Amino acid sequence: MKTPDAWLLAASDDVATAVRALAAGTHIEARCGEVVREVALVDAIAAGHKFAVRPLAAGLRIRKYGEYIGRTTRAVEAGAWVHEHNLATSAHRAPELERAWAEAVPMQTVRVLGRARCALGESPVWNARERRLHFVDLRDTPAIHAIDMDSGREARWPMPEDIGCIVPRDDGTLIAGLRSGFATFDPSRGKLDYFLDPEPGRPANRLNDGKCDARGRLWCASMNPDSAIAEGTLYALEGRERCRAMLGDWLTPNGIAWSPDGATMYMADTRRGSIDAFAFDEKDGTLGDRRVFADLAALPGGPDGACVDRDGFLWSAIFDGGCLLRLDPAGCIDRIVRLPVSKPASCAFGGPDYGTLYVTTASRGLTASRLAAEPAAGHVLALDVGISGFAPHAFIAKEDVRP
Repeated sequence: MKTPDAWLLAASDDVATAVRALAAGTHIEARCGEVVREVALVDAIAAGHKFAVRPLAAGLRIRKYGEYIGRTTRAVEAGAWVHEHNLATSAHRAPELERAWAEAVPMQTVRVLGRARCALGESPVWNARERRLHFVDLRDTPAIHAIDMDSGREARWPMPEDIGCIVPRDDGTLIAGLRSGFATFDPSRGKLDYFLDPEPGRPANRLNDGKCDARGRLWCASMNPDSAIAEGTLYALEGRERCRAMLGDWLTPNGIAWSPDGATMYMADTRRGSIDAFAFDEKDGTLGDRRVFADLAALPGGPDGACVDRDGFLWSAIFDGGCLLRLDPAGCIDRIVRLPVSKPASCAFGGPDYGTLYVTTASRGLTASRLAAEPAAGHVLALDVGISGFAPHAFIAKEDVRP
């Protein structure tokens, strides 16, 4: 059997390693199990060195051995040499981060809710009037789910395609962001009605995380889940007919949330491992100055869904990191809450006085042994974290506005 020219060490890797010196222009087929990456080298690659097996965005944390090994300092072509000239380590932790991680303790009062095991649970939304929690299963088995907290009854409505988020309307219906755009969903009828696609010419993209601001606008971002370049755009949906493209260059947009005074908007990029903060004009729905709120690249996993508590602290679910972070308004880690699952995906406050933190989780990608070790993976978790949060803002369509 011929020795391969390069090793792809894990199916999720962004780089392969040359087994021997390879000339520029060489066509390479790197394999890991059934995953095959075909690439033409644009640089000469020395034996033992890495090259990109697909285009990589600037700021992307890249994987080798299935683990993050650094962050690109500029965009990298497929087949290009990946080394110190375009890759910086992201492994160094500040002393306070080391201390917070070492002092993290498991939450003692974690409840597992419901029987359904989601592939990728996301977008928890509390309905106070009905005492019901809605959430979605994003991929593989896409659906909207609901759990009635009084009766324990569960409902599931399968979706025809990937569904990234749901937000409430005051009439008890939901607005959903799916692969093909925005739709209304009426749980009482199980009926889905599409009304606007912000990216009709980009079928590989889907809508991902989304939340409403205090004025009833839905902020939702797109992404290409199978790409390592930044193809996502943040949109602001105002009513059912006006959708503004606000900001591009997103890999895995997540964690949209606002400070209690509405003056700051938070948004994470999971693959880049960071959370940004924007000055936010609530009246006009515009973004101002942007800053890095928290660079979490040295932690395992990446920041996913988020919410804000009554003290103005941001709670972030760290996907593949097995924990929640509570960050103060300056972006410093106040608390790390370890969880009995490796893939928490989002979080939201609900329950009486919004004193329960609900966490959606994923089972997707876990091996049989990992699933056996994480029986709560894919389920919703309920935690008492000693602080309450806020009701979700509802989407306001033009027909909902009263004179």
